[in-house]
Amino acid sequence: MVDVISGVWRSRKTTKALLFAGIVAAALYVVGDVVSGLLYNASRPYSFKDQWISELTALGSPVRPLMVAILTVDNLLLAAFAVGVWRAAGQKRSLRWVGALLLAAGAITISLHPFFPMSSRWMERGFTDTMHETLTFVWLPFAIGAVALSAVAFRGWFRLYSVGTLLVMTGFGIASGSAIQGLEQNDTPWAGAFERFSAYALMLWFALLAVIVLRRCFTEATEERTIDVRHTRVQTSRPSLAGRS
Repeated sequence: MVDVISGVWRSRKTTKALLFAGIVAAALYVVGDVVSGLLYNASRPYSFKDQWISELTALGSPVRPLMVAILTVDNLLLAAFAVGVWRAAGQKRSLRWVGALLLAAGAITISLHPFFPMSSRWMERGFTDTMHETLTFVWLPFAIGAVALSAVAFRGWFRLYSVGTLLVMTGFGIASGSAIQGLEQNDTPWAGAFERFSAYALMLWFALLAVIVLRRCFTEATEERTIDVRHTRVQTSRPSLAGRS
């Protein structure tokens, strides 16, 4: 009995560590974007408002190695987070699907920036640009599906928040994507700001989902320990009753 409880506890600790990776990943993405953008601007002009995040990893970007490394680590952390969500789902199928969709989304983006980057604005567009846009469009349904299913998995304020995240991601994502028409003329006003509204909203959703699922794990762990204690007390009290009889 003790071995079983110990094994469950170790398993739960692993799940919590995987879930915590989602919070770290969200923070790393934002910090990496800001730091890389500032370093880029020290070499060449870079506008957080008018230029996309992907331009930090673009061919010809002075901060490409740094940002690719940051996003690779970020993707690995998000993959760990996805596994944690799947492990913590239990019998909640919608939450299990959230983990599966996040893992699929991570499998797509892990190769996006290292192998299929954009070209910098002064360079001619090529095959990697086409693949970058294609993989981004392939990734989008998985990310949107994960957020949508989280609204099914949880009630209350988080459901409303997830719906709001979907609206922000979709609205600002479309606004940012429409600016690509002016890329050849180097005229993409607000493209970067709109994309960051969308991306940062998703990062905050990652962090809050991690907190929600972690809280659920703590609650379940407390309930299980209470049941185990009661069960142990019953088992230890039975011999004494038998002896009295």
